[in-house]
Amino acid sequence: MKRHHLLIAIACILAGCTSMQKKNADKSGAEPPKLLKPEVKKIWIPPEIRNGGAEWIEGHYMYRIERETTWSR
Repeated sequence: MKRHHLLIAIACILAGCTSMQKKNADKSGAEPPKLLKPEVKKIWIPPEIRNGGAEWIEGHYMYRIERETTWSR
C-alpha cells in the first residue's frame, strides 16, 4: 500500500513539473521571424570559341547572388 501511495505522489510531482515547463515555454507567444528570399541576378553568357577554335562553350545563364537570405524584423 505504501508503494502505491509513493508512486501516485511521484506521478503527481512529475505531472506538475511538465505542466509548468509548458506554461513557461508559451509565455513569449511571439512567432519566429521569417526568412526573406535572396536577391539573385540572372546573367546570359553568350557562346564562345576558345583556344583558336579547339573549344566551344555554349551560351548559358549564370546566377549571381546579390543579397543573401536574411531574417525579417
